[in-house]
Amino acid sequence: MIKIAGLGISGTYLYHRLKNAGFDVSAYDPRKEKYYIPCGYATNEFKISEYMSRINMDFEDYILNRAGDITFTGNNFAGKTLQSSGLCTFDKNSLEADARKNIHTELLRVQNDDIIIDATGISRAYIGHKIGDVQYKTLEYLTERSDYKDFYFYFLPGGRGYFWSFPLGKNFHIGVGTLSEEDFSLVRKYKKIKVTSRNIRMAPMFENVYHGNVIGVGEAIGTVSPITGEGIVPSLQSAEILYECLKINKADDVGIRYQEKIRKKFGYYNKLSSMVSNIQKEDVIKVENILALKSVKRTINDFGIKFDMVPFLRHFI
Repeated sequence: MIKIAGLGISGTYLYHRLKNAGFDVSAYDPRKEKYYIPCGYATNEFKISEYMSRINMDFEDYILNRAGDITFTGNNFAGKTLQSSGLCTFDKNSLEADARKNIHTELLRVQNDDIIIDATGISRAYIGHKIGDVQYKTLEYLTERSDYKDFYFYFLPGGRGYFWSFPLGKNFHIGVGTLSEEDFSLVRKYKKIKVTSRNIRMAPMFENVYHGNVIGVGEAIGTVSPITGEGIVPSLQSAEILYECLKINKADDVGIRYQEKIRKKFGYYNKLSSMVSNIQKEDVIKVENILALKSVKRTINDFGIKFDMVPFLRHFI
C-alpha cells in the first residue's frame, strides 16, 4: 500500500493521480482545520493549470490577480519593469481545501511492505533531516494596503533573500524570505489581517530523496527555486515524476529511478544554489556564476516572468 504523509499541493495531487489510476493509497495530514497556508500565493498559471486539469480541477476558478507590471529591484540596481508570461496569485487555501474534500485521512501506521510518501515539506518528518540543509526564515502578512500596486520584488543586499508584495484579491500578500530576521522590519511596518511565519527550504536535496521505503516529494526534497523561492509548480512536477515511477517500476526500484529523474529535471537548481552561495560569500567573479546565468533566466521565466538577463548582470554577478 502507498501511504502519503502531508496533503499540501504535491501530496494532494499525487493522491488523486494514484487513486484515479487504481492504486491502493491512503493519506494522513497533520494540519489543523482552517490552517492558513504560509505561501507567496504566486505561480505560473499556464504551468499549474496543466497539472490541475489532470485531477479534474479548473485552476481558472482560483485565480485572484494576473500580473501586469512586475518590478524587480535591489541593492545594485534602481529597478526594472518586466512583463508577465503567466504570473498570477491564486486562492491556494481554497484550492487545497477543495482538492482534499473527498480524501479520507487516517493516522499513518507503517507496515513493512508499505511505501511512504513524505510530502511534509520543510519538516521531512518521515524521510529525516540532512546535514547542510539550507533554510531561510519568512514573515508574511495579509494586509489591506501596500506601497506597491502590482507585483514587486526587492532583492536584499548580499543575496540573503528578497522582499515581495503581491496583490491578493482586494488585499495584498507581503512577505520576506531571508537569512536575517532583521529584514522582518520590511514587513512589520504594514498593518496585518493575518500573519504567518515559517522556514523555507532554499537548496536542493536531490542526493537524499528516498530512504528505504520512504520517498520524498515537493519541498521535502528541495523543489524550491533558489532564486525565486517558487515551489508550487516544481513540487507538482516532482509529484508527477514520482507517479510515473510508481506506475512503471517495481517497488524496490522506485526510489532509484525517481532520484535519477529528479536529478535530470531539477539538476540546474544545484547551479543556482551554488551561485547564491557565492554571492553571499562575496565571491561573485567566478566562472560557475557566469555559467549559471542561463539557469537564472530559466527559473524566472518558469515563474511566469519575461526575463532578460542583461540589465541584471550587475546584481547577480
